Amino acid sequence: MNRCHRLVVPCLALVLSGCSLKLVALRQTAALLEQGVGAFYDESDTELAQQALGSQLKMVEAFLRNDPAEPRLNLIASQGYGAYAFLFLEGRQDNRAREFYRRGRDFGLRALDSTKPFKDIRDMDLAALERALKAASKDAVPALFWASYSWAGWVNLSRDDMEAVADLPKAVAVMRRVRELDPGYQFGGPDLFLGAYYASRPRILGGDPAKAKEHFEAAKKLHGGAYLLGLWLEARYYAVAAQDETLFTELLEAVKTGTAGKLADSRLADEVAKLKAAALLEKKDELF
Repeated sequence: MNRCHRLVVPCLALVLSGCSLKLVALRQTAALLEQGVGAFYDESDTELAQQALGSQLKMVEAFLRNDPAEPRLNLIASQGYGAYAFLFLEGRQDNRAREFYRRGRDFGLRALDSTKPFKDIRDMDLAALERALKAASKDAVPALFWASYSWAGWVNLSRDDMEAVADLPKAVAVMRRVRELDPGYQFGGPDLFLGAYYASRPRILGGDPAKAKEHFEAAKKLHGGAYLLGLWLEARYYAVAAQDETLFTELLEAVKTGTAGKLADSRLADEVAKLKAAALLEKKDELF
C-alpha cells in the first residue's frame, strides 16, 4: 500500500504539472496575440485581412477550448468577431453577420464574467447590470466596448426577434458607461455608437437626430476627422436621418479622398470605409 502511494503521488504531480505548464503556455500565447492585434488592424489589403482574421479567430477558439475563461483570449475573439461582422459581412451577408455578432457578444460577456462586478452578467436584468456598471473601472473598457458593440449589432440584425430587441437597452447602457470611463476608446467609439443609435431609431422609440449630431461631433473632436470610418458612420446614419444630402456627399467624398491609417491601428477600418463610401454614394438617389 505504501509503495502504491509512493508511485501515485509522483504521477499525480506530473499530471498536475503538465496541466499547469499547458495553461502557462496558453496564457503566454494570449499575451503575444494581445500585443499583435494592432498589426492586424493596420493591414491595408482588405482581402488579406479578411482571410487572416477568419483563420486567427478559429485559432483563438481552439486555445479557448483549453482555457475557456482566459479573459484576453475572449476579448480578442469578441473584437475579432465584431470587427469581421461589420467590416466584411453586414450589408452583404446579414445572416452570417448576425451569427458573428452573436459570437462576439458571447465572447465579450465571457471576458467580463471573469471580473467581480460582472459575474453571471448574462443573467442580470437591466437594473442589476446598471448597478454592476457603476462599479466598473477603466480596465474593463475594452471588454465592455466590444461586448456592447456586438450585442447591438446582433440586435440590429434580429429585429423580428422580440427577445433579441428587448436586449438593446442593456447594450446601450454598457456603451454609455464606456463613454463615461473612456470616451476616446476606439477613436471615439462610444460616441460613434450612440450617434448611430440615436440617428437610426424612430423618434417614438427614442431616436433623436440632434443627440446623434452631438455624439458624432464629439467623436470627430476626438479623432480630428482622421478616422474615416467615423465619417462614413456619420454620413450613413446622421446625414440620412436628417436628410442632409449636402453633408452626406461631403462626408463620403472626404472618406474617398482621405488618407487611410493616419491614426495607429486604423488602416484597415479606413480602407474598408473607402469601399463602403463608394458603395453608399451609388445609393444616394434611394436615400434622398
